[in-house]
Amino acid sequence: MEKSNLDKIGVCIVGCGAVAEGHLKAWRKVADSKVLCVVDLNDSLAKKTADNWKITNHFTKLSDALSLNELNVVDIATPPQVHAPLAIEAMEAGKNVLIEKPMTMTLKDAQKVVDCYHKSGVKAAVLHNWLFDQPVLAAKAMVKEGRIGKVFGMEVEALQTKEDSMASDQHHWVHSLQGGRFSEMLAHPIYLLREFLGKEIEVEHIFTSKIGSYPWMKSDEITATFSSNGKIGRAYASFNSPQEIININLYGEKGIINLDLFNFTVRLRMKRKAARFEKGVDSLVQADQLIKCVAGNSFKIACNRWLTGHDSYIKFYSDYLLKNDKPPVSIEDGFEVVNLLDKMCENIVAEENLRAKK
Repeated sequence: MEKSNLDKIGVCIVGCGAVAEGHLKAWRKVADSKVLCVVDLNDSLAKKTADNWKITNHFTKLSDALSLNELNVVDIATPPQVHAPLAIEAMEAGKNVLIEKPMTMTLKDAQKVVDCYHKSGVKAAVLHNWLFDQPVLAAKAMVKEGRIGKVFGMEVEALQTKEDSMASDQHHWVHSLQGGRFSEMLAHPIYLLREFLGKEIEVEHIFTSKIGSYPWMKSDEITATFSSNGKIGRAYASFNSPQEIININLYGEKGIINLDLFNFTVRLRMKRKAARFEKGVDSLVQADQLIKCVAGNSFKIACNRWLTGHDSYIKFYSDYLLKNDKPPVSIEDGFEVVNLLDKMCENIVAEENLRAKK
């Protein structure tokens, strides 16, 4: 493996909104890194973030930050509409880039990022954080070990309450996107389905509905089906749930993996007969697995060893920079997620228009 020419990581965080907090916390856990500056169009917000995190520099323009001698990574945590120009500016300046999901909001912008990446010679990746939550990493290991045999189906449920900070704010930028609030969050189930069902995945059908009372949301419920070489996937999202829930079910020929990304639990359910005794044993096995998950999570929190998806991802990304490991999520994978997201958003708009005519 070729040795990296980096021994220290100097980071610029672009965007000081809610997303940036997870990035800042994660970089603090990487020993060979330092956040040198933050950038935001809102100078007071940039200054407040820099002060709160004891960061030396803050700017309103990325171009000013790029002049810092120790800077070698630009971490983009802005709304996705401006990911492309920021990433391109950073790469053209010879800086490595990390881009929050989705990589861009349009295929045209995604292609510009890919083209610039290949010309620049820098290292770049896209932050798909749910892929690096501890339950998902555990599920990937189980699948790799053949614990559930060949995977032939998957479901992802992402349920939010009506108090969701983006959905409930009629002035939030997500409502101006094609597909509205769904445009911002559907990247998550897309990249999860691609990871477990295969890269050659297609959107088969989308159905949306309107249940809630927010007039600025044309739809607040969606279900979508996917196919990948005979495998079936389903994604369901809601902004009317009584509580926030992210459930993932992986179906294999020998067993099922149930993941809860809010409670960070993993359950492995192996093939069994329908006899009453086996049902009882299975219930005890499921309870035992949940107790162990809760105990393990409590221990990690108490010992300050708890890792979020952002924490794990940015550690992998730092290894990519310092050790020349492969990128945790490549720019090409980011492009393919945007491609699927674009198709889904087109279908959402078409379905909403059809529903409006009824």
